[in-house]
Amino acid sequence: MRIARIALLLALTMLLLFVMTGCRCVPSSEDWYFFSYKEDMVFMNGVTLNLGFSDASHAFPFSGSECENIGISFSKDGRVAFTPKDGITRYGTHTYEHEGLSYTNFTITLENGEIIEGSSMNSSEGKKLALTYQGIVYNFTTENKRTGTTIDDVIAEMLNGNFGSLNEAQVCRNGEGYAVRFSDMIYYPIEETTAVFAVTVHTDGSYEIMDELHEGNVFSTYTKDTDYIVIYYLIP
Repeated sequence: MRIARIALLLALTMLLLFVMTGCRCVPSSEDWYFFSYKEDMVFMNGVTLNLGFSDASHAFPFSGSECENIGISFSKDGRVAFTPKDGITRYGTHTYEHEGLSYTNFTITLENGEIIEGSSMNSSEGKKLALTYQGIVYNFTTENKRTGTTIDDVIAEMLNGNFGSLNEAQVCRNGEGYAVRFSDMIYYPIEETTAVFAVTVHTDGSYEIMDELHEGNVFSTYTKDTDYIVIYYLIP
């Protein structure tokens, strides 16, 4: 009897681990919603970062993706329709195979002969699907988790007094370049490796993305992990 209880406990433990770590997800068994794509972006000073594009935020106002046409659908008979960020739908066929107990890998062969590799899974965070096409990674989920926030929404929030993660600061000269001063103790020089995104915002809601900096009072935030800074100049 004791051995049977131990065996049952082990079986329940394995089942729990299986549920927690994820399981297979056949692509054609779900409806998929676009969540994000990831690609390179070149900033004003020539620095390039590989970033995700989904919803805009105060820190990343440019990251609101135009995704009205991005999508993917798999048919149980093996057909697939995929629309990347250029809005043009590609058609083809797909096959899949399970990878252990956690993932399902799939291969799409488009009508023009292009091959797309991807995988899907079902985890504690929900069902997810990812694929890489022409160097861009696309992510999908079975729930529409995007808010659709754009840079226009971010600027409207700022003009209404919501500055999110931004702080008051000053852009000042730093030798031949610039620095952003948040306080006497917090001061970030803009180096050659610093990715800079700057916007001039007018009180009527119009704005211009800048290609160079100048001194002045701003709202800003710095992301140390990627050496990236966003700067907003508010102009009456």
